[in-house]
Amino acid sequence: MKKLILISLMLIPFAVFSQNKLLTKKIVYSVPIVQTNIHNTIGKDSISYNYLVNRRFWWEAIDNVLQQAKNKTIVLHNFHGDTIAYDSMINNLNRQLTKSFKRTFSKKEIQDVFDNEIREIKFEEQWTYNTNTMLIDKVVTAFCPVITRDSVAYSDQEIKAEHGFAFDIGWIYPKSNKNTNDTTLICRNIQYTIPIYNQKPYKWWDNNLEAEYSIPYFSLMLSKAEKGEVLTFEDPNSAEAFTKPNVVKRREMKKVVPIYKTDKNNEEQINDTTVVVRYEVENIDCLRFGEEIYFDKSSCNFIKNTNYVAPVIRIYSDKGEFRGFYPLYYIRKK
Repeated sequence: MKKLILISLMLIPFAVFSQNKLLTKKIVYSVPIVQTNIHNTIGKDSISYNYLVNRRFWWEAIDNVLQQAKNKTIVLHNFHGDTIAYDSMINNLNRQLTKSFKRTFSKKEIQDVFDNEIREIKFEEQWTYNTNTMLIDKVVTAFCPVITRDSVAYSDQEIKAEHGFAFDIGWIYPKSNKNTNDTTLICRNIQYTIPIYNQKPYKWWDNNLEAEYSIPYFSLMLSKAEKGEVLTFEDPNSAEAFTKPNVVKRREMKKVVPIYKTDKNNEEQINDTTVVVRYEVENIDCLRFGEEIYFDKSSCNFIKNTNYVAPVIRIYSDKGEFRGFYPLYYIRKK
């Protein structure tokens, strides 16, 4: 009897592990830490920022990272993996600011940039997913804080903020992800949408999931959702889950197409007909996440827990203009 119990206990980790499958060994993408807002005034339009994370704890984490880089406790790397000295990074930033804004920056101004303008972060991660819940587990293997300065961009349709300047401080590759009690809660939930397919061969890891892993993942997700094996919701805070018929309808779109016919006088006639188009796995080109993020001070790394995930389709007009994102549904943790 004791042997049976022992064998059962030994098999539990393997059973749990077997539920997780690889989605990607390496993916790199950016997450904005702030949301930009345009303020229209008579004199000049301006930009303000709302933090999507806890502002205080975000800056505590960044100050920790910068101090360790300065003290050489951790090492900065460039895009190619080469080591960057902290002072060299400061000099590179100064040169790029001078080149972009056509003036010199004082030491105080440079320090103000570090104190206020790190508004984005890049992550390099490994992803697996649980075949029962379809939620994605992420392990952060590296990260890079990014300095950004925005400018007001005008178009016929809208006024918006665009990155006028961006500078990668440097990639940090923590030696471990200890997940100790010495952590800071950066946010309970941050939502962002990222593209997942990139055709640039020299940057295959940027916003890219290999098709050999992503297609089986989405195929299983759609199948389990339509069978009711995972609950799906219209938005992350919905009280009621979709019924099976509603899940199926989420993949359908009505589209008006012209039908050309020739009448008995051999004259061409055009009639508009409504057809139902069904979204397939290949149409999913983005993922939307809701995440809880911690900063682990002991390993100098970020720890993520997925709150929810949504397969997303980019919608375009007949003229090829981007119209917005369409999440099929949200799958959330219980």
